[in-house]
Amino acid sequence: MAAKKAEKGKTPDTKPGIAALVPKLLSVISVVLAAVFFASMYDVGQIGLHHTLKGLAIGLVPLWAMLAIAGIVMGGKSGAAGGADSAQLTALQEFQSKATSQIIALQNQLDSLGGQTNESLKERIKELEAELEVIHQAEREKVDGEIETLRQRNEELEEQIKKWAFEAVEKSVAGKPVEPMKAA
Repeated sequence: MAAKKAEKGKTPDTKPGIAALVPKLLSVISVVLAAVFFASMYDVGQIGLHHTLKGLAIGLVPLWAMLAIAGIVMGGKSGAAGGADSAQLTALQEFQSKATSQIIALQNQLDSLGGQTNESLKERIKELEAELEVIHQAEREKVDGEIETLRQRNEELEEQIKKWAFEAVEKSVAGKPVEPMKAA
């Protein structure tokens, strides 16, 4: 693990060899052929390249195209450019990890804020439910009290009606006039 950390900041040691010269050589030959084609097309210097290359153009144009494409394809980065790429890649990876950690931290913070809001709302709902239960209980007691008062009043009225009814029957049997009942 310690060896990996030591190698992380180090750029790879690449020495250009013959393989690095081949794409450059192909590119140079391609550019020279392009210059010859240009010179023959406009008959630069009036040396008659146009007539000279007319028959050879069938082979030289594809050769020029293959050399240009091969030079581009085979032309890799030099050691310094490769080191710069790895440094850029390392910087990009560090930026990506920092951005990811910041996004995760922000998401956690939002989750915690949302959680606090949910918890506080749940607590508030419980408080309101308790208050509502107290109000309901008070209303129930009030209604129960009124019902009890009405029952007592009903019993009193029933007693009065029974008393009047007995008196009315006694008076009626005795032949005395019956007085109508007075509302209580």
